[in-house]
Amino acid sequence: MAIEKRGVQNLKTMAGMQDARRSRTASGALLELSMLEMERQRLSLEMQRAEARRAEVLRRIDEIDRKATRLHAFVEKRASSMDLTFNQPLLAGAKPLTIHQAMPDKMKRRALQY
Repeated sequence: MAIEKRGVQNLKTMAGMQDARRSRTASGALLELSMLEMERQRLSLEMQRAEARRAEVLRRIDEIDRKATRLHAFVEKRASSMDLTFNQPLLAGAKPLTIHQAMPDKMKRRALQY
């Protein structure tokens, strides 16, 4: 027999208990209505926060797309200009660096010091 997985949604609290006698009276019904309205307001605020977060994520994705487009254009422009330099003779044995290559002696290195 499989063990049923339970999460936070399955916790039983005193606030979640429904008193069947409460809605039998007018005051109990009003109390239940006010609780429902408070839950509605809480869920509405939660939905607004989620929509704001979604808008923020979409805005960031748009920024990433624009930056990627600019970088692709830069790489293509650089590659086309490097094609021109490949056709010209190299000056005194100098080799052009590719975009993704760095000189090993110019790289920053950190040493652990205790």
